[in-house]
This record gives sequence, C-alpha cells and structure tokens, in this order.
Amino acid sequence: MSRLRLLLKRFPTLADIGVLVSGTVGAQMLVLVLTPVSARLYTPEENGAFALLLAAATMIATIAGLRYELALVVEKNAAAARTLLRFVLTFIGGVGVCLTLGAYFAREWLARVFDHPELAPWCLAIGPIMVGLACVNVFNQWFTRERHFRALAWNRLQLRGGIEGAQILSALASFGGVGGLIVGQLIGVGLSASTLAWRAREALRPGRGKPLHPILREHKNMPLLNGPNALIDQVRMQGILFLIGYFFSVASVGQFSKAWLLMQAPVALVTGAISQVLFQRFSTIERGGMYAAVRRCVLGSAAAAALPFLVLLVVAPALFPWYLGARWEVAGYMAQALVPWLFMNVLSSPISTVYVVVRRQGLMLAFASAYLAVGCACLVVGAQLGLSLLATVWVLSLAMAACLGGLIAVTFRVARSYDAAAWVA
Repeated sequence: MSRLRLLLKRFPTLADIGVLVSGTVGAQMLVLVLTPVSARLYTPEENGAFALLLAAATMIATIAGLRYELALVVEKNAAAARTLLRFVLTFIGGVGVCLTLGAYFAREWLARVFDHPELAPWCLAIGPIMVGLACVNVFNQWFTRERHFRALAWNRLQLRGGIEGAQILSALASFGGVGGLIVGQLIGVGLSASTLAWRAREALRPGRGKPLHPILREHKNMPLLNGPNALIDQVRMQGILFLIGYFFSVASVGQFSKAWLLMQAPVALVTGAISQVLFQRFSTIERGGMYAAVRRCVLGSAAAAALPFLVLLVVAPALFPWYLGARWEVAGYMAQALVPWLFMNVLSSPISTVYVVVRRQGLMLAFASAYLAVGCACLVVGAQLGLSLLATVWVLSLAMAACLGGLIAVTFRVARSYDAAAWVA
C-alpha cells in the first residue's frame, strides 16, 4: 500500500483516472445486472423506438451549449469560468424550449417516417431529455476543471443506476412500452443533473464576474470549429440509427442499439474517464512532451483492450441470447461485428482532445466530415445492394476501424509538429 501511495503521488494522473474508472466500473456493474431484466420487460421494437427518440435528444445535447463547456477546462481565470458556466446552462435551457416546441409540431411526421404511431405522443420528451443530458455534460467539464473527479465518479454510478432502475420499475408498475423507457430516462438524467447542480451551487450563484462577450470571443473556436465537429460526430452515430430504422425496421434499431449499448457503453465510459483526465493533462504539457504522451496513451490502450475484445469476438453470438433472452440473438451477431470498430475507438478516443489543446480543431472537423460520409455511405450502399443488416454492419465496422487508424496516424503527426513548435498554439 505504501508503494501504491508513492506511485499515485508521483503520477497524479493515474490517481485521477483510477477514481473515474472506479465510478465507471460501478456503473457498468449496475448495467450488467439490470440490463438482462430490462431486456425481458421491453421488446426490440420498443427499444428501437426509444433509441430513435434518445438519438435525437443526444444529437442536440452535444451542441446545445455551443461547445463552450469545453472552454471551462482551459479557461485560466476562475471568475471568467463561472460566468461562462452560467451562460452555457442558460443557453441550454433556451434550446430545450425551442426543441420541445419543434418536436410538438413534428411528432406526427416522425411517427410516419418510422412507421411507429406510438412514437408521436412521446416526442415532447425529446426537449427535457436533451436538457438533462446537456447539463450533465456541462457539469462534467466543470468538475474536471476543479479536479473533483470523485463527484464525477459517483455521478456516473447514479446516472446509469437511476435510468436502468427507473425503467425496470416503470415496467413492473404496468407502465411499460416506449413510455416506460422514456420516463425512466427522464428520471435518471434528471436526478443526475440535479445532483451535479447542487454540488456546483457556489459557482451558479449570481455575482460579480468577468464580462461575457470577451470570454466568448476568446474561445470562439469552440462553436466555430469544435461545435460543427461535435455535431458531425453525433449526426454520424445517431444517423446510423435513423438509417437502420429507415432502410430496415424499428426492431432492427432495437437489436443494434442493444448490441451497441452493451459493447460500447463500457468503452465510452472508460475512454471517457481517461479522456477527461488526459484533457486536463494535455492542456498543461509543454512543447516537447506531447508526442511521448500520445504514444504512451495509444500503446497502453492497445495493451489493455486486446484480450477483452478478442474474447468478445469469439463469445458474443452465444453470450447475448443467453444473457438477454432468445429474442436478442441478432444483437449477439451485431456485437461480434462491432468489435473491430470499438477496438480502434479505444485507441483513438482518449487522444482526440489533443486537437483542442493545440487548437487544431480544423483537422478534427475534416476527419469528422469524412468519418460521417463513410459511415452513412456504408449503410446506404449496403441497403441498395440488398445486403442483410448483419453484413452491412460488418462492412460499416471495418470501414470505421480503418478511418480511426488513419486518425491515430494523423494525431501522431500533429503531436510531433506541436513539439517542434511548427505553429503557435
């Protein structure tokens, strides 16, 4: 224990990652325990309809704060950061009101597009869900700035447990279907956002701060470059669900989304924890050390992820129907197909914040545009050629894995150039 304390004292980044990963592990344990129950209470069609609504809310939530929440981490002045925090949360509230009104008028059209009438009355939930997700994201960046990683770890546990638990209780109380899934999402996200807001209440109190306009101008690259990049990334991922629903069926969306949840959720949470800590770490690295930090991150991620993904590649088709129930057999084969894509995601995701630190968001925007085009093209071409959904997902996964390999290579070059002071950061 004494050696461990000395190691963590010498390398505080490891301690911060450990704290966030502990919350991640707890959250994933809850998902692993509760998902088999939920999968037997809700059908693939119901999960698919819910996934489409959640996709719309998630897509908007990513850019609802104009990506100014990322500036909370890099802003040096504490008063300016508090001013920016209050502005972003207020702006998100306004976007939520507009989105709710838009969903009200578009609800019948959305239900017709996906041939699922049950969706129509629940479209009004898109706005509140979006606000909750966006606020959780903002507070995550705020507590990253404050290095309160324990608060973030606990919140991840609360978020997943709240959503899964509320959805199960809704079904057991005879309020299942799409409505039960949506109500559970609202309860879980609402509790998570409220808890973080309470912890950050001192920063939210009105008071003297820095003028807002100079702060927004200083961080203008966040909405101008990082904002479109984030939107493109979300359009790519959520657009995949919409295209599956359009070309195949809502039930297919349910199978794919369940495979993605169980395969990608631990990946996203672990890489998210590492990315969050490394974002703060990368922002303090002097020129000359960036390439080495990126290299260590990629090699470490590859070493940690290789064996688990190899095991999943072999056992996923048999594991999913045993774990979730016989009606989720297709999800097992989809999970197997997603392995190449998710493995490369583990390697590339933690180093993506380098582009923000060195202010090269334009390169990331170019990559995100190409990444979006490749992903959508795979689904459209696969459907037009008459390929099965499973074959199309295999093509999609391999193509996206190749794209992420290219991103890693470009990131190495960016880090080298930054170390060599080829541009002014």
